[in-house]
Amino acid sequence: MSYLKPNLYEILEHLKDRKALYLGNEYTFQSLEAFISGFGMGCDRNQLETEQFNNFSDFNIWILGYLPEHFGQSGGWHWQISSRNPNNDENAFKEFFEFLELFKTARKEKEKIEIEKFELEKLEFNTKTKVEIKKRELVDSVYKVKMEHSKTIWIEGYSQKRLTYDRWFLSHDEYENAIKDLSKIKLIDLTN
Repeated sequence: MSYLKPNLYEILEHLKDRKALYLGNEYTFQSLEAFISGFGMGCDRNQLETEQFNNFSDFNIWILGYLPEHFGQSGGWHWQISSRNPNNDENAFKEFFEFLELFKTARKEKEKIEIEKFELEKLEFNTKTKVEIKKRELVDSVYKVKMEHSKTIWIEGYSQKRLTYDRWFLSHDEYENAIKDLSKIKLIDLTN
């Protein structure tokens, strides 16, 4: 039996007006974060994006570049919004849905960067043998990615059209330094 899996954006559209139905009668902004985290753990990539809407996984980084001030780079969307609205869940919900509307349809600009191919060394967990193994992949194309309404810049590296390397930056200088470093290094060790 085949069925259509629910998309996060569809669920959030319903949840926006019916918070208690999805989050319980004593819902808080924290319960929204727990709900979305739980959904994210059990879903596949197709449930976090649509043809019209960006992948929700990028929302954490996008919001850092969107907000004029942020509360540290390690906090995700929940931390950033709740820190802006201490003890005010109603306003936090309001901001979340406003920011989400901007993010989900924000245009992406993707520009290929001319850079020599380089190798990545990664640890990959083998589910059959239950052992981590070192694996090398050749990154054969690199892109600079920006999204509308945010100053965040991503670097995406692909190995045979599969995303294998990504980093993000909040300033153009950080981005430029990372590109210079990539140009010098032929092997990047991501196992540590």
